[in-house]
Amino acid sequence: MDERKLVCVAKTVKTLFLFAGSIGSIAIANVFLKIGMDRFAVLQTGSGFTWREILNIWELPAGVLLMAAQFVGMLTLFKWGWNASVVVPIFGLNYVLTALLSQWFLGEPVHGLRWLGIALVVGGVALIARSVPNPGSL
Repeated sequence: MDERKLVCVAKTVKTLFLFAGSIGSIAIANVFLKIGMDRFAVLQTGSGFTWREILNIWELPAGVLLMAAQFVGMLTLFKWGWNASVVVPIFGLNYVLTALLSQWFLGEPVHGLRWLGIALVVGGVALIARSVPNPGSL
């Protein structure tokens, strides 16, 4: 394999890892934030809260940090020349992972119409991904 092709493969692999890591981090963040807010009963009673109370529920700051990681991933992809009209919809794959994680870890029901909607999102992402002429060249 010549050097140019190797560089192209390395860029593609790096990009795929960044997309996967960003999508995974936002999906896990969603679950952490849901768990944390379920544990954070003070907001439900309307009696106010302190930042210390929020920080004591580890899932909340962990969720925020994971959201920040996804944000940095998105900014990095933009810096690498990826179009927002491609990056943002591909990040929509987090709906699939969030649904699965919510089912497994939160016991949330995800039935027919939700899966149909998620399938439509995945189909849309596939169409958008096919519209990128040569991702390795970005």
